[in-house]
Amino acid sequence: MVFSTLLTIGQLIFAIGGGSQSYGTMVLGRVVFGLGGECMTVAQSSIISQWFKGRELALAFGFNLSVSRLGSVFNGLVEPAVARDYGIGTALYVGFGVCCFSWVCGLMLVLVDSYADRKDGRVAGLSETEKFKCSHIFAFTLPFWLIVVSCVSVYCSIFPYSWNTATMLTT
Repeated sequence: MVFSTLLTIGQLIFAIGGGSQSYGTMVLGRVVFGLGGECMTVAQSSIISQWFKGRELALAFGFNLSVSRLGSVFNGLVEPAVARDYGIGTALYVGFGVCCFSWVCGLMLVLVDSYADRKDGRVAGLSETEKFKCSHIFAFTLPFWLIVVSCVSVYCSIFPYSWNTATMLTT
């Protein structure tokens, strides 16, 4: 919930900056949004791995990623139309509304997860062997680091241009 709250507050700051045409406020909003967004993705993966096992886990991860990407596509189609018809500020506040909806869904997930833990008698937390330590980074093998470099390269070189193309097609 901390990460979802950061993400939602970041979108609000960004919308305020966009509505008032304050570039500095918009950058601040994106920084706060980014602090919540990527960390929330890791937290979601952790929750999914607690609820699903075996082949179900792969399907759950795939479904989670697909819904995320569909949301991005939907945003790329709807936001330019809303901005064109009602202004950029309104489009950014629509994004804030979506973040608020997501926050409420996250709160419901926490309540369901907490209820399941109490019902099953589980105690939230990790054992000592499951906890991450910074020294574990040195144990990662070369294939892991090659995949990391590949993912970062794709995210940095392809995704920005795909959104520019989507924006041009809808305007």
